[in-house]
Amino acid sequence: MPVLPNYGELMTGGCRSFAKDIMSWPQDLIIGGVQIKNGTIESAEALQSVFLVASPTDVYNRFKDGDRIYSKPNLNRMQWNVSVAENVVRTWQRNFTKNLYNHQSNFIVDQKSDSKVIHRRIHPLASTSVADMYFLMLIYALQSQMKCHGCMLAVDSCIGLAFAGVLTVTFASVAGLGLATWLGIEFNAATTQIVPFLTLGIGVDNIFLLLHNYLSVMENVKKDEVGMLMKETGMSVMMTSINNILSFLTGTLLPIPALRAFCAQSSILLTFNLIAVLTIFPAIISIDLRRRKSYRRDVCCCSVIKDSFVRESSYMVNIGVKPHIQEKLTVGGTVPLYHNLYSPNDRGDDMEDDIVKPWTLHAFLRHYYIPFLKKTIFVILICLCLLLAGLFGLHNTTFGLEMSDVLPDQTAPAAFLKARDRYFSFYPMFAVLRGPGIDYAKNQQKIDSYRLSIGSSPFVMKNSEKEPSEKYWLSLLRIWLRNLQQKLDQAIADGLIDLSTGTVVGEEADFMGATEKLPTDVNIAYRLACSYGYTYNCTGRIGRVRFIDESGTINIESFYNYLTAWYNSDKMMYHVSLASFIPSPPEWTIEDKTIRLVPPADPFEYSQIPFYLTNLSSTPIIIEMVKEIRTICDQFTADGLPNFPAGVAFTFWEQYLHLSTNLFQAICVIAFAVFCVISIIIWNPWAAGIILIILLLMTVELTGFLGLAGIKLNPISAVTVITAVGIGVEFTAHVVLAFLTSLGTRNDRMASCIDRVFVPVIHGAFSTLLGIIMLAFSEFEFVVKYFFVVMSALIFIGVINGLALLPVLLSLIGPPCEIEPLDGSHRLSPPPPLHRTVQESQAHRRNCSDDSNTATLGSENCSTVLLIAPSKSGNGGSSGVPRLVPNSHARSASAHIV
Repeated sequence: MPVLPNYGELMTGGCRSFAKDIMSWPQDLIIGGVQIKNGTIESAEALQSVFLVASPTDVYNRFKDGDRIYSKPNLNRMQWNVSVAENVVRTWQRNFTKNLYNHQSNFIVDQKSDSKVIHRRIHPLASTSVADMYFLMLIYALQSQMKCHGCMLAVDSCIGLAFAGVLTVTFASVAGLGLATWLGIEFNAATTQIVPFLTLGIGVDNIFLLLHNYLSVMENVKKDEVGMLMKETGMSVMMTSINNILSFLTGTLLPIPALRAFCAQSSILLTFNLIAVLTIFPAIISIDLRRRKSYRRDVCCCSVIKDSFVRESSYMVNIGVKPHIQEKLTVGGTVPLYHNLYSPNDRGDDMEDDIVKPWTLHAFLRHYYIPFLKKTIFVILICLCLLLAGLFGLHNTTFGLEMSDVLPDQTAPAAFLKARDRYFSFYPMFAVLRGPGIDYAKNQQKIDSYRLSIGSSPFVMKNSEKEPSEKYWLSLLRIWLRNLQQKLDQAIADGLIDLSTGTVVGEEADFMGATEKLPTDVNIAYRLACSYGYTYNCTGRIGRVRFIDESGTINIESFYNYLTAWYNSDKMMYHVSLASFIPSPPEWTIEDKTIRLVPPADPFEYSQIPFYLTNLSSTPIIIEMVKEIRTICDQFTADGLPNFPAGVAFTFWEQYLHLSTNLFQAICVIAFAVFCVISIIIWNPWAAGIILIILLLMTVELTGFLGLAGIKLNPISAVTVITAVGIGVEFTAHVVLAFLTSLGTRNDRMASCIDRVFVPVIHGAFSTLLGIIMLAFSEFEFVVKYFFVVMSALIFIGVINGLALLPVLLSLIGPPCEIEPLDGSHRLSPPPPLHRTVQESQAHRRNCSDDSNTATLGSENCSTVLLIAPSKSGNGGSSGVPRLVPNSHARSASAHIV
């Protein structure tokens, strides 16, 4: 019976094949999860096989001449080039990977049937997440804008507009993706997994703001309603959208191609959304306005409300219908022309308080939230605790990104990377020599020192001689030349070559260079001894010129001739060395009888030295390795040996060396851009400065959240932090604009601005959350972790700072109002009165569609509701003398005109 070998003993220290000097694999490269006892491997949990795939250039060079070793009968050499070779390599890799995926070990047998079930399991929502997200967004938009009259939709319902708004943003996003494709911006996982959700969620915010103010405008304006709507809302839409676009454009400052493509695509889509919201959607609103003025129900436009009482209440949205004064009334002899004279009940001029429905967002706002904001100390303490938590998390933030996170979960590549990260902490790397300014012949010792300096790093795998484990081309060239030198010396000792003449004994070498009497290796050595540069001369060189001197330096004058011979005669060692010479040495063979000279190679523009890196278990350790290797490379570059490191570890982690600097610069750029844009649009640096303070606080708190939640800082999360500055404008700009256009003391203006914008901001935040909620079901781990979780935290932080801290700051240090009454009151003076006798009775009511109901004040369509109320007696009754009550809850400065 065969006896199994002691694999633990054989594998200790690595594994060697039949060519022990070449085919040697270090232990850390092939075995993982090792348990060692008494210096011998006792057990291991993982075994790894590494395949070295030739580069496309090498594959092309192998088959371009069709020699006997690399003969391919069906290869069309007329069409053979490096691009075709690259496709061949890629196809081979895919087929090899496919065979591995179809291996029986990658299947499990269902206990209920004999069918094979692949290990990969995609979440059921992953393939339909886009459709599900649009469905949820539509449901929320329709529900939030629905108003019913009886069992049917009311006239003031906006379901149709909400549906049209979502579709407008959707088609604008599709158009933006088309432009991005036309511009050549490549699609990646972020494009398909994130961009549609994020842009829709942000774009719908403007739709909600327009719809909210549309209802407000309909309360007070009876002419040019769409113009007034865009005048009051367009600035907010422009300001928030421009800052969102700028924030994503700033994200392109990060030197990561995939993230640059993501940010560029997002900015293009948001630009298209802005154009559509400012052009197409107002046109749709104007169509809906005609429906409302004709008293047709929402969606069911064929249904017309005929009840005049209901028609008027539907047209006066959110105002309600008050009991009308029964007797005929004449107010003086002249009175300004106003609309819809109503009598409030006994709550006096607080008209809107009477109509706020309980258990609604507006009721919570009026009765609880605004009084809470007036407790400034309490609010500031809460926000200060939030800031301190953010600073603590910021201190604990670490760098890193697992490579398995960027692949779909439950897939073989992701499983491989997770297993490798667990059991194998190694990565291959190359030290690249960058020519053609390098004279390799004169810099041999410097190249050796360069390799040994990198090999001295504790992160580089070493052999038993404490040298880098991988051979490189210069050392292999020396080994080959020493072997040739020995054979040439032996041939001279055997009398095969005459030292005085440099000719082969017993054979007259003709111009063809025939030396058939010499063995192949001796013949190559003989040719090399006579070749130097472009000169061929054997006289005085045979036996005197050594290929390598005692110091190990290869003969300088023939160095490039030796390279040509080694490249063509010892191809196996060339491929083992992974040198990848560019340009390749010229083709040459010893069987060529037409020329004696071994042609010299041209100085290389590119060559590389292989290494294996180990003990790279975490991002901080890898960053330390990158810094150390980079320092060595920079030192030799300054010493006249241009070079740089290359490999997966450098491609994937070198970005962290400058991530903090790039992130800080990007935040400074977007913060300055936001300040300038807001200052120019509203022409108020004071207000822009307050917004900037809130945005910077949000950025600190969001970065701190990363540390508290264990989410590492990397280029992906850095993009989210950068865009947070622009997206945060959504939660601040509306509040500040409303504050600027309100009258009264700072506290009164704070309450008024929150009353105006709280609902649309909450709707916008919730719509953004709905837009990204489907990211939670993505099969890409980085999408869930770095976009869904972080963006959800951004929304939460933005709502707290925008609707809590910002109003408190405005009540303390807010800018003055844009309009100040001359008499110092909190209302503007009424316009000049028109001579008109006003009569109102139950039998005669004004027609809401009559032009006489429209008051045009100056260049703006400003109107309000004038209430005629009986004055209260001491016992709560009415004295019978009516009084004029202006609207005390006007929604803007223009609405205060009485």
